[in-house]
Amino acid sequence: MSENQPREGGGKYGEKVTEQDILKTFDYSDDPFLTTTELAEELPVSRQAVAYRLEQMREKGLVDKKKTGARGAGWWAELAPRLSEKAKQRADAADRENAHSLDDLEERFN
Repeated sequence: MSENQPREGGGKYGEKVTEQDILKTFDYSDDPFLTTTELAEELPVSRQAVAYRLEQMREKGLVDKKKTGARGAGWWAELAPRLSEKAKQRADAADRENAHSLDDLEERFN
């Protein structure tokens, strides 16, 4: 059992959530910041497990927070999740296609 794997109620180890899982949750949200409760609602772990991981990630500079009250805080990602190789290739292809389209438009209006 890993020290990095937080315990849920009753002392059982919960499901592991990666840093990428948390960063993707921020990326999928339209909100500029999320609370630990909001993140826990989207991930298969407790709010306490999310808070633990966020503090670890904050030490690495991956996320940051601002206190919003005596016990509340808003969290945001300082870094976007890494794309899979397949997604990166699709994004690169789309960028090239869009660049060609813009070039075509410029030629038509010049």
